[in-house]
Amino acid sequence: MAFGGILLLLAVRRLRTYRLKERYALLFVLIGLPFVALAFWPDAVGWMAEKLKIQYNTLALIGVSVFLFLTVFELLTIVSVQDQKITALAQLVGILMEKEKLADPEHRAGAEQDEQE
Repeated sequence: MAFGGILLLLAVRRLRTYRLKERYALLFVLIGLPFVALAFWPDAVGWMAEKLKIQYNTLALIGVSVFLFLTVFELLTIVSVQDQKITALAQLVGILMEKEKLADPEHRAGAEQDEQE
């Protein structure tokens, strides 16, 4: 119960102090929910293992593996979206810098002609 509560408090604290986006705070809360649920019902894994006729250790390993896989998948999705945004922004900056470089000699040439006259 302590681990789920700590994740929840960490999400709220980060949301307030670091201006964490609501999406990421919600992700922290969703990550903490299974731990809070297991804190209130510690025998849930044993009950599920009995109903599915799977050994407790096997079901626990499957549960942890799925949990970690989904967490990594969500984080990789976030990183991929941010990478696409950074790439688009870098391309836009490159285009603007190229336009500025092309426009800059025109201003210099005009200034040099004004100075010569």
